[in-house]
Formats: sequence, structure tokens, C-alpha cells
Amino acid sequence: RAADIEVTAQRAQLALDVAQSYYDAALADRLVAIADSTLLQTEEVLRQTRLARQVGNQSEFELLRAQVTRDNARPTVIQARSNRSIAYLRLKQLLNLPLDEDLQLTTSIDEPLTSPATVLPAGLGTPRAADVAMADTATDNRSVVRQAAENVRAREALVRVARAERFPSVSLTSQYQRLYFPQSGFPDLSNALQNWTVGASVSLNLFSGGRIRGGELIARADADEARAQLQQVRELAALDARVALNQLAEAEAVWAASQGTVEQASRAYRIDQIRYREGISTQTDLSQSRILLEQATANRALASR
Repeated sequence: RAADIEVTAQRAQLALDVAQSYYDAALADRLVAIADSTLLQTEEVLRQTRLARQVGNQSEFELLRAQVTRDNARPTVIQARSNRSIAYLRLKQLLNLPLDEDLQLTTSIDEPLTSPATVLPAGLGTPRAADVAMADTATDNRSVVRQAAENVRAREALVRVARAERFPSVSLTSQYQRLYFPQSGFPDLSNALQNWTVGASVSLNLFSGGRIRGGELIARADADEARAQLQQVRELAALDARVALNQLAEAEAVWAASQGTVEQASRAYRIDQIRYREGISTQTDLSQSRILLEQATANRALASR
């Protein structure tokens, strides 16, 4: 039974590993898109600055700074694409797919799934998330706790086995034979003697030198140890469940907080673009707005992951 529980736990762990690897790949896709967008923005700023330099509205220093900003964005794109390739290779390895095969993700990182809908059977509606969390993280349902409980049952059974060595052992035996005594070298199958024996024996350990008593003490100590381990595992499982619920609440709060930040940063960058084209704002202000937008978008993707 403990082995069956372990098989189920390993399958659940594999499903979790695949899901994490999938959203790592989806996050890598999103970060590549952010890096590409940033590179395009820096190239557009460089184009505008070069035009302004030609008509005498910008200095050579501003042009050099725009070129350096564009060049600094290229390594970020290269690194993001390399990380995406590694994430895809990891996902293919977990899915047992050829590493050279093309893989296309169907769920974007910007579309997080809702937990209650994924754990409820069909037709049960959508209860409160707290109820689902309590049912899903019950301590006695954790695989390690169930395995420890099975270990306690096995140790208690070994105590009964050790105690049973004090009881008499009764053995019943039965043997049936057909005997042939040929005269010419070949047996006559119709001429056989039948021999059927039945026996019984009783054995009792009278003098064992304390071996049986010692076996009982060892078995009981092992059972006590298994019970202590069960209690320890149950406490650690309860703590782990509380930590997981706190992490879930934190992730949901960060996700909700990042929603408005991206919109505000995007609007601020659009305004700075207009101000820069009209000569009201400087390239430093535009770069700062772009960095804030990139950070907000990346934080949004990380929160979604």
C-alpha cells in the first residue's frame, strides 16, 4: 500500500514538474517578446534622434547615447532567446519528445488558470477557494503522511509476529505415493503399491535464551519509532500546507497588484514618446520610462508564472 501511494505521489510530482516547465517556457516566450519590443523601441528612438541630429535639434552626445542604448538592448535579446531555448528543451525532455521537434505552446503566460476550476469534478459548481484549499491540503491526505501511517501498521504487525513466537507451532503433513517394482525392467502401470502417510507435529520454544523477549522489545521499539515519525511527518505536512497557502495568497496579491502597474507604465511611456518627438522631453526621461515599462511588464509575467 505504501508503494502504491508512492507511485501516485510520483505521478502527481511529474504532473507538477511538467506544469512548471510549461509555464517556464511560456514565461521565456513572454520575456523574449519584452526584449524584442524593447529593442524595437530603442531602434525607433535611435532613428528619431538621428533625424533630429540631421536637422540640428539634437547634439552628437544624444545620438551616441541612443546608439549605446540600442546596442545594450541586443545582448538582452540574445540572452532571453537562449533562456527560451533551454526552457523548451527542458519541457521536451519531460514530455519525452525529440529535442529537435518543434513545440508550440497553446496557453499564454498572460492567461493564468483559476485553481478551483481545475480541481473540482464536473457538475459540482465553483465553491469558495478557501474550501477547495482546505480539502486539497488536508494533512491526512498527504502522501508522506499516508505512507508513514502504513509504516506504523507494518511495525505493529511485526510486534504481533514477534509475540507469536511464544505460541506452539503445529505442523500437519501428508504424503501419497504409488510404488512400482518391475521384474523385467519396465513397470506395469496396473500393478502398483499405494503408500499414504499422514503426520502431525507440535513444537514449543521452552528455552530460547531471551531471544524471543529481545525480539519483542526490538519490534515494540520499532513500532514506537514509527509512531513518532508519523507524528513528526504529520506536523511537517501541516506546516508545509500552511506555507503553500501563504505562498498562493502572496502570488495572487502580487498578480492583482501588477495589473494596473503595466497600464500606467505603458501610458507614461506613450506620453514620453510624444514629448520627446516634440522636443519637450529628453532622451533620459524617455529611457527611464522605457525601463519602467519593461520592468513592469516583466514583473507582470513573473507574477503570472
